Amino acid sequence: MGIVMMIMKFKSKSWMMKFLYFITLTFLFITSSLSAQNVSILVDEAVIENKTQLFVYGISESEDFDSHRWQKVNVIIKDSESNSKTYTSETNKKGNWSIDEADLTELSDGKITIEITMLSEENKVLANANTSVTKDTSFKLTEYLKDHLATSIFVLMVILLLSGFPMKIPLIAGASLGVYILFDADFSKMEFLVQQMMTGIRPSALIAVPMFILSADIMTRGKSAEKLIDLVMAFVRHIKGGLAVSTACACTMFGAVSGSTQATVVAIGSPLRPRLLKGGYKDSFILALIVNASDIAFLIPPSIGMIIYGIVAKTSIPELFIAGIGPGLLILFFFSIYSVVYAYIHDIPTQPKATWKERAMSLYHALWPLGFPVIIVGGIFGGIFSPTEAAAVSVAYAAFLEGIVFKTMSLNDFYQTAKSTGLVVAVVFILVAAGAAFAWVLSYAQIPQEVLSSIGITEMGPYQVLFVISVAFFVGCMFVDPIVVILILVPIFAPIINSVGLDPVHVGIIITLQVAIGSATPPFGCDIFTAIAVFKKPYWEVVKGTPPFIFILLSVSVLLIFFPEISLYLRDVAFRDASILADIKSIFISADVGNTLSLVKE
Repeated sequence: MGIVMMIMKFKSKSWMMKFLYFITLTFLFITSSLSAQNVSILVDEAVIENKTQLFVYGISESEDFDSHRWQKVNVIIKDSESNSKTYTSETNKKGNWSIDEADLTELSDGKITIEITMLSEENKVLANANTSVTKDTSFKLTEYLKDHLATSIFVLMVILLLSGFPMKIPLIAGASLGVYILFDADFSKMEFLVQQMMTGIRPSALIAVPMFILSADIMTRGKSAEKLIDLVMAFVRHIKGGLAVSTACACTMFGAVSGSTQATVVAIGSPLRPRLLKGGYKDSFILALIVNASDIAFLIPPSIGMIIYGIVAKTSIPELFIAGIGPGLLILFFFSIYSVVYAYIHDIPTQPKATWKERAMSLYHALWPLGFPVIIVGGIFGGIFSPTEAAAVSVAYAAFLEGIVFKTMSLNDFYQTAKSTGLVVAVVFILVAAGAAFAWVLSYAQIPQEVLSSIGITEMGPYQVLFVISVAFFVGCMFVDPIVVILILVPIFAPIINSVGLDPVHVGIIITLQVAIGSATPPFGCDIFTAIAVFKKPYWEVVKGTPPFIFILLSVSVLLIFFPEISLYLRDVAFRDASILADIKSIFISADVGNTLSLVKE
């Protein structure tokens, strides 16, 4: 009607002009009508966080690509009791808008209605939209556990441990609880847990673990340990504290054969403890010496702990084996000095000096057991075989030694040994699988990042990082099995180790040493309980004499942190210094005896 009146007022007498005027006015009217309705507003997401904070995100669109920009957006939030709150936002140049942290404290639980209105500069309604969310401030166990995931897992594991369950049960239970909480009680996601457990035991290098355990078990039942003990006793028993020094040396040599601290406690401790008691040593000192000297087996190759670390940290296992020799011998040196000092303080009598004939006979009988470190270290160092192949060779050599050379084991003995080894290996691999799954849960939940950021480790220097790592592994192994600690903590610290430029081999030796110390440290060091079971002694009697040895081990740890050459020198000689390797190679290939002797002197 308005258009008709405007045409009638048009003064032109030409019908053609009036017709054109009509068409123009009609077009303008239709355009203006459409432009008032070509804007739309949408809600992308509306979510309540922390039970009382509402976040609303949306976008607006228009056909002219312009009228939806920089427009006012009113948001009215209502509950079922007609209580309401109003918030204002504005669309940006892309049409996006949001309401952040709208406080719902004053609104009641239940359905919350959200009404959105877009207004022009003249407060004209351009578009409307609405959505709803549900407010629920009641206590929910799953939400509480998710907000306190690390604490929940830790409490569950402590309860199970204190209830007497073996370590594998708390690990699996903690990992299962983590998956249950992280995936909102979806039991179908437990397949991720199984996948991670299988991934944890998949590395081929793990084959070396059961091999070394089997060879150590064979030698423990046979006479290899006895031959090594006789050799050491023949050369050092006559000095002051010679029996104690012999014990430390025998533990080191058997560690180079077996790679297991617990096997060393059994094989060396059982025959030497009666001799030490007869020699005048206190039982508390004897037990502490055996428990702590057996830790050298964790550093002298082959070391099961180094194999696990090498797999988890993706570090060269041969380099770890060679790097562990220096620290192991340094610990033996300090233990020997302490044994001599102890003997002088307590006036321990010396043993009769062995004749050279006795020494020659003991050396002759020990040549076969001494072949173990030669085969393992020499074979790996010479590139003849890998650590896994060295483990297989050690089993064959142990079986040959005890079955054919010494003739101490029958076929039935080998069967019983294999069966007991199978049980141990099953436990170890369950621990490895459970530890891998547990480490994955922690990583998925980003718990390590939260813990490390809370102590500010990302801003620390190399020495500070090494100190934190040492404390973490030392304390961890005081309560938990060493393999589990390595599986859980190494992935946590690996990014920090790389970021500060530390040598992973050097870090691996420090970690291995801390694991060894923790294994012999109260309250729950595993070597302590092995000694309790083997020697039938009460807990306090076993741990009473450990403080001096723990002090020595911690002192070596400090030396390793500040003087990495203790561990890395032999590694660099074996794998990095090409000139030395060339000289060694020339010694073996030289046909001229005189030239060979001169090279040896050099």
